Amino acid sequence: MIELQVALDRVELGHALAVTRAVKGTADWIEVGTSLVKRYGMAAVEAVALQADGAMRVLADLKTVDDAAHEFGLAFDAGATAATVLGLASPATLATATAVAGERGGDAVVDLMLLTEGQRADVAARTGPDVVLAAHVGKDDQATGRGPLDQLGSWAEGRRLAVAGGLGPADVPALRHVGRLRLIAGSAVTRADDPRAAVAALDAARRTEEE
Repeated sequence: MIELQVALDRVELGHALAVTRAVKGTADWIEVGTSLVKRYGMAAVEAVALQADGAMRVLADLKTVDDAAHEFGLAFDAGATAATVLGLASPATLATATAVAGERGGDAVVDLMLLTEGQRADVAARTGPDVVLAAHVGKDDQATGRGPLDQLGSWAEGRRLAVAGGLGPADVPALRHVGRLRLIAGSAVTRADDPRAAVAALDAARRTEEE
């Protein structure tokens, strides 16, 4: 079944913790978004991890581009079980991020935003099968109508994948053919009047697809 991750971005920490409580037991992952990390630091990761209390795995969306050992270490020390590194980073940084995640029993997630098809294929060829490759359309570029599914190519076959960028329940049917997938939803849940109902709708959509 498709994994479900809720991204906490562009919100106050108090609201982020309230959403964490609302989606616990339904979502598989809770993401401490880049904006939350920049505003509150690792304290946000610690607070969300405490609220998740083992019911969800915690991803710190660091978008690391250098000094991966230090930054990933901070995230894992704060309670994260995964962290992101940009595919734009050097091969050495990608290798270090992957190694640190493995040593800590967690996941390295490579964010492929801003890469070309050829660059995505190159990153896929240089990373091991345990690494999660994330097709991601950033907030500013979502206005152009581009979506993360447009980024999936032959490089994605057989890989652990995540997709992010303005996704909601209506996007789930298009994902039925993709294996080992994590769907990342942000504003569709965090900006909803009822985050619990919003994540329940995503959960129902993914379960319908499996049936």
